[in-house]
Amino acid sequence: MTKKIDLLTASIALGVASYAAIILDCLAVDQFGLSDRQICRSAVAVAFLIALVLGAASFSKEVGKAKRSDPRR
Repeated sequence: MTKKIDLLTASIALGVASYAAIILDCLAVDQFGLSDRQICRSAVAVAFLIALVLGAASFSKEVGKAKRSDPRR
């Protein structure tokens, strides 16, 4: 089952994510007094964790499909 994402949906999602990132950057600098280096390191760490979780979820789905389609069972 494949779902295609149209260009409008992708552009709106990118715009909302960009706006949220700008707001979070302003909040981190103005309210919490974090430096740009601290924000960058935190952003990279969080992006890595999100990629790791998404990769693990994708891998577990593929393993589940392989187990169900095993002709020996």
